[in-house]
Amino acid sequence: RLTPMITTILISHWFGIAAVGAFGITYGTLISASFLASSGVNLMATRNIAAYAAKDPATAGRLAGMALLLAGGCAVLLSLLIFLFSEDVAGRLLRQPELAFYLRVISPIIVVNALNNTQIAILSGLQRFKTIARLNTIMGCLMIAAVPAGLYFYGLTGAFAGLGTAYLAGSLVTAPAMTGALREKGIPLAFRGALSQWPMITGYAIPALLASLLFEPVNWICTTIVVGNPDGLQQIGLYFIAMQLETLLLFAPQIVVQVTIPMLSTGFGEADRRRVLNVLGMSIGTNIAIAIGFVAVMMLFGDWFLVLFKLDPVQHWPIFLVVVFASAVIAGALPLGQIPVSSGYMWTGLSITGGWASTFIIGTWLLQEHGALGLVIARAIAWSLQTLVYIGFTR
Repeated sequence: RLTPMITTILISHWFGIAAVGAFGITYGTLISASFLASSGVNLMATRNIAAYAAKDPATAGRLAGMALLLAGGCAVLLSLLIFLFSEDVAGRLLRQPELAFYLRVISPIIVVNALNNTQIAILSGLQRFKTIARLNTIMGCLMIAAVPAGLYFYGLTGAFAGLGTAYLAGSLVTAPAMTGALREKGIPLAFRGALSQWPMITGYAIPALLASLLFEPVNWICTTIVVGNPDGLQQIGLYFIAMQLETLLLFAPQIVVQVTIPMLSTGFGEADRRRVLNVLGMSIGTNIAIAIGFVAVMMLFGDWFLVLFKLDPVQHWPIFLVVVFASAVIAGALPLGQIPVSSGYMWTGLSITGGWASTFIIGTWLLQEHGALGLVIARAIAWSLQTLVYIGFTR
């Protein structure tokens, strides 16, 4: 997770803020497409493999096979679409024709990243958190070594090539870890007959996929609204830097949530109310404590963060102040956001995500003249309202 921040620091020093904007838009396209291809299936796999691993290993194996097939197929389709229509996307949607080449560069990486995400989701469903931690460490080392090296020698093209190499190597390492974990649980990974589990898709993954259609590309849509304005790439560069601050705060809370999903799913599956409440209380309390500590640190040392990216603390601090507030809200809301997923109320979760998406897009449209500041304000408003809705739903 630190790799984009390190890369952004280097780009800002070597190439300027506009180049950060170009990297941010392209990287955002890669991440959005990868999650769009796999996140609905991944949520289905994590939740249902956790529920079936002990009581019905054969079903769990078919679910794992179906998740890999569907994520791979969707990723290939999205990769081809982005490759074939890169000039239209860059010229007409983004109004930055020079980004077409970078979109073609990242198109094959979408497939590798989506499959890697699905393998991690299967491991999460098996609650193999130590294995996931080791794999993340390997992936992090690969990315931190490859991406800056590629950037130094070949600019943004080299950075994306390094990213793709790291994802590919990570996926090749993750595959045997996943199959080994399934074997240890007595779960046979099955592709034949995997689509017999289609009711899991219609009842669970489809609303999760629709939620992904609302959630994952929304950040990309909002940056697209702003990037076409005068000085758009520089404003997106500022916004992407601001998102690195959010990444720092949410690093630990998202790990907490990754652990929480299968634990909550097991609790709901066993109708164990005490376990659900204990897990939820633990995760919310942990995330709030992390958020309070992070806000305190940023209030004391926030200027140093801006200087890292060659920004003016006086001019740009309002943007980052809003991001610090929004990140603290998100940290507390993340565990609540898993309640619809873990309890099976997927269509309710979809409706809540739809409200968040609409608020963020409308807010960005109304505040687009304010550039990066308008983006972060719209995002903060959307997350604050969504948190209130999650609190009401959870109660």
